[in-house]
Amino acid sequence: MLINSKVFAAALIFCTAATPAWADSYYVAIDLGRSTAKDICTGLTAGVSGCTDTAALFRVAGGYQFGPRLPPLRGFERKPMFGVEASYGAYDNASAGTVFGSSVDWQISGLQLSGIGTFPIADAFSLLLKLGIARTDIKLSGVGVSVDSVSTNLAYGVGAQYDFTKNISARFQYENLGDVGDSNTTGVYKVALRSAGVVFKFR
Repeated sequence: MLINSKVFAAALIFCTAATPAWADSYYVAIDLGRSTAKDICTGLTAGVSGCTDTAALFRVAGGYQFGPRLPPLRGFERKPMFGVEASYGAYDNASAGTVFGSSVDWQISGLQLSGIGTFPIADAFSLLLKLGIARTDIKLSGVGVSVDSVSTNLAYGVGAQYDFTKNISARFQYENLGDVGDSNTTGVYKVALRSAGVVFKFR
């Protein structure tokens, strides 16, 4: 009985000591920015005008942070080092060109599932590293044109986060979604995202 009591007491002390260093939290985020379909305006036939390779971006995301909390800087709260995030983005639409009054638009949307590492660098600032899978749909539509293609790629990104409070942060990200499209229908383009967003954390 004495041995069991000692074991129980040791386990209790360990759990009490480990809890502040290992914790979790949930969050939701809203991102706004620009998407880029590189080379979508390259090699157009003569007479085509008005093509643009960027469009507005809107994305909603939900995530879960877990793991050891890195030491705080200058009294700021410790942060979970790891996280997973799922998101859906409507990367809006833009013109792929107009000729003789007829226009074709391109539109991109997508789902992402990513792992995120959070690393404090100074005061309330943290470096973000992101790696995951992106399922991206690109569509071309217009007079006499309606094609689309879905691509699944390894996606990666880098960013920074600033904590206003323990529950609200701002984040800035650059992400590469890889080559999106099909060479026989939509064409293949390198898609990248640049965004700024607000993160709301729940504990």
